[in-house]
Amino acid sequence: MTDANPLPIVNLNRFALLCIDGADAERFLQGQLTCDVVKLADMHWELGACCTAKGRMVANFVIARIGNAYWLRLPQAQAEALKQHLSRYAVFYKTSMTLVSDHVLWGTLPAQALQVTAAGQHAVSRSDELITLSWPDGRCEYWGTTAPDSTSDEGWQALDIAMGVVWVNADSHEAWVPQYIDWQDQGGINFRKGCYTGQEIVARLQYLGKTKKHLASATASEPLSLAVGEQLSDSDGKHIAEVASWQGQNGLVIISGEVPANAFFGEKSVTLGQLFYTEDQDSSSTP
Repeated sequence: MTDANPLPIVNLNRFALLCIDGADAERFLQGQLTCDVVKLADMHWELGACCTAKGRMVANFVIARIGNAYWLRLPQAQAEALKQHLSRYAVFYKTSMTLVSDHVLWGTLPAQALQVTAAGQHAVSRSDELITLSWPDGRCEYWGTTAPDSTSDEGWQALDIAMGVVWVNADSHEAWVPQYIDWQDQGGINFRKGCYTGQEIVARLQYLGKTKKHLASATASEPLSLAVGEQLSDSDGKHIAEVASWQGQNGLVIISGEVPANAFFGEKSVTLGQLFYTEDQDSSSTP
């Protein structure tokens, strides 16, 4: 018997897998990533990032611990860049890094998405060489050697935008500190772990309030083709927001300070707003 209402299947072939293994893999990654690799439980995943010494993200990713190996899922374009970056430090450790070429990635979309952040650790399951990650908003993603027929990944990207999840790509490589994309709200930064490359900058921004840049939602009245890094302006033509992710009529932008109601791309008006988890924080802090 087949499911009368199967969940929509999307391909995730714009993403890639980087597997890091070896006797020193945990110790090596603990000194390089923003997440706490030591506390990441077996068969669980969370979000993380890898920064330069100046705190700028080389890449951000899903990181899953499966046995003694760590699997990082990230955009295709950044997988090789991250491997090359980590290779500078890996020579001092007993570890290996492999771009996994024999797996394909796909996912299923929930009938109705739950509006929750991805903060914290989440379950991984494995059977018949198929690795399954469960997202808190109802999505599931699968890493395996075969995949069913699927559509584009537009539905997946739309839910990433709704969740406030931004992925570093070639246009934003080493351009943003993690807080610019609210990575601390997504659970991608652990401020209680020990030192890692870029930690001093990331921690200073958090505790000394040296940056007010953060994400905001953006909605246009009609589909727009906006590339990462393009600027939105106020009514006087002053640049006030940078595109971090965009699809159709909706996107995420990096803005400094308070979120105005509107911005413009040329003559096109774009409505800006707070992301849902920011609104929750504001309400919880109200006496």
